[in-house]
Amino acid sequence: MTAPVVFTDLDDTLFQTARKCPDKKADGLRLMSTLVDGSPSGYATKRQENLLGWFRAGKVIPVTARSTEVMARVDIEQAPAICSNGGCITLEGGSVDEEWHSHLIASAAKEPSIHEIYGEMTRPLEAEQFRHWVVSEHGLPLYIVIKSNIDDGEVLDELTEVHAEITPFGWRRHKNGNNLAYMPSWLNKRHAVTYLIEKVRSIAPDAPIIGVGDSTSDVGFMDLCDFAMAPTNSQFWNAVRSGNDWTR
Repeated sequence: MTAPVVFTDLDDTLFQTARKCPDKKADGLRLMSTLVDGSPSGYATKRQENLLGWFRAGKVIPVTARSTEVMARVDIEQAPAICSNGGCITLEGGSVDEEWHSHLIASAAKEPSIHEIYGEMTRPLEAEQFRHWVVSEHGLPLYIVIKSNIDDGEVLDELTEVHAEITPFGWRRHKNGNNLAYMPSWLNKRHAVTYLIEKVRSIAPDAPIIGVGDSTSDVGFMDLCDFAMAPTNSQFWNAVRSGNDWTR
């Protein structure tokens, strides 16, 4: 029997902050990620831990918005791993998939400068209200992130209209909680998963491939897989059920 290959999102899928855990505390949970200073940041419930153990019967490939630097502080398999929303693929020993990196460089050269767009988007933002940055991997600017300093992300909704006229054609906007991201058309988890699925199929054509995610931004790679899974308390699942009472 051929073991499955699991492409899975991490945050709010396999683990989350203690505040988001069912009992709002870390007692009895498994530590899964830390901050740069070593303090805890993410925990898996016993059910999530058992789910990950089940996945490990096959091959687990993380698909995450975390950068390679932040990903390194997660207690999970990382070779291969898709980081920064598809902006970097890491291989054994932490090396970078140079073929994929070269592909992204060539694609980025055909698009507007991310740093120029970033400057236009963030110039009017008050430092007291927002924090923001450009996510980069190995010298390649990838996408823009904006977070609120004054609430849980509600104020970010007001920025979408402000940015509408300066967002380049084809760019995607994704908001989930206190996280607003603007991504160029060439950057996508789906593109990176497509690339790795081709490699998986060349080696194990009959391996069942499972896609797991919590966000609507994960749908793009989940539907490339043979099967899809999502937490039932997630943004993705709420979108599926919106306007439909399928529990009757």
